[in-house]
Amino acid sequence: MKKAHRKKIFFGWWVLAALCSIYATVNGIVTLSLKRFYPSLIETFGWTQSEVTQPISIFYFIIAFLTPFIGAALDRGNPKRIILAGAILILMGLVGMSQMSSLNHFMAIYIVFSFGVAGAGMASSMYILTRWFRRHRGKAVGILLLGGSLGAAFFNKVTGDAIDMIGWQNTTLLLAVLAFLFMIIPWTLVRTDPSEKGLFPDGIERNSGHKSIQDGPSLAQAFRSPELYLIFLTTAALWFCIIGFGQHQDIFFQKELGLSSSKVTNVGSALFLFGVVGKLIFGFLSDSFNKKSIMAWSILLLIIGNLVLYIIAIKTIELSPYWYAFTYGIAYSGVFTMIQIMIAELYSGPSYGKILGVVLTIDTLASVAGIVVLGKMSDYSGSYVTSIQLMIGLCLTALILFLLVRVKSRSSLIGNKKD
Repeated sequence: MKKAHRKKIFFGWWVLAALCSIYATVNGIVTLSLKRFYPSLIETFGWTQSEVTQPISIFYFIIAFLTPFIGAALDRGNPKRIILAGAILILMGLVGMSQMSSLNHFMAIYIVFSFGVAGAGMASSMYILTRWFRRHRGKAVGILLLGGSLGAAFFNKVTGDAIDMIGWQNTTLLLAVLAFLFMIIPWTLVRTDPSEKGLFPDGIERNSGHKSIQDGPSLAQAFRSPELYLIFLTTAALWFCIIGFGQHQDIFFQKELGLSSSKVTNVGSALFLFGVVGKLIFGFLSDSFNKKSIMAWSILLLIIGNLVLYIIAIKTIELSPYWYAFTYGIAYSGVFTMIQIMIAELYSGPSYGKILGVVLTIDTLASVAGIVVLGKMSDYSGSYVTSIQLMIGLCLTALILFLLVRVKSRSSLIGNKKD
């Protein structure tokens, strides 16, 4: 009897695994776990809440201006080399942070981080992923972003515990070692396009008639569409809240609510772990149901998460912070996933990198505004309650704006039920 031939695993899944590891490290360390240093830095240097979050504001501001150039470079350059350059800069920033002695030094390190994250972050990973997956794009995006949540949960826990055990300076060196292991080594598996392995997206055979390059709108055509501006406003409002409060979360729980450092660490890790659930759920749902409807539901869930946060802040009802981790974790990750999927489905094609770069620029500027405004509001009022009220209003506005988006008939916006 002839042995049954086992079907070879599509190489795109290995590329996705490598991108997951890289994105988990970039997102988990630089974007989401370095804020665990804030309470220690406030104690060490005597900085205020707005001062300690000032470097991250500059970080996002620089990324906002770098991203369009990265997007254009992705359309005409080598995404794999861009990722490597970014990863090396992140390693340099982590090592430099161990020697930090002033606020200006802290700002300079975050400038290095901004160039590193611009190269090795979301834009590069999404660009490569959209070339490898189309029919399974929702799943692939969900899995990629799931890596971000797993990385955040892992590195948040490692960072918080290490700071308590070995101090914040030694913790930055530990993170540098881990970053090398989880970024540089997986990078060797990355391939920019399936054609490099003689393949087509999703593992489709050559004789299937599948085009190697998907048609899509140019940058000029996208800007002539009113839907793009509604998406700008929608995603900007959401990023103002998600990234803005994310950078103040530990200060809120530890300084305003008086939770212990270990509990704040555990709440943060729980938030990211529930984010894994949200990214998987919304990523898989988007492949089977109308993507606009799924996105709307994710925004509604984010509103509920902010309401839970508000109840915790005003303290009229004793509510565990883990309820916030549960609702907000699933909600923000769902919103994040669906934004990436919607942009990829609407605008993937020869100019996808440029269009994605513009969208990420708008969102990043909104993130900077969120960090600054929420910090100033808390300094002025002495509480984050008014900041949370503002976030609830902005999320409601985002939901209304997104419902106004008219999605033109494109089969990819309705999930394929057949694989």
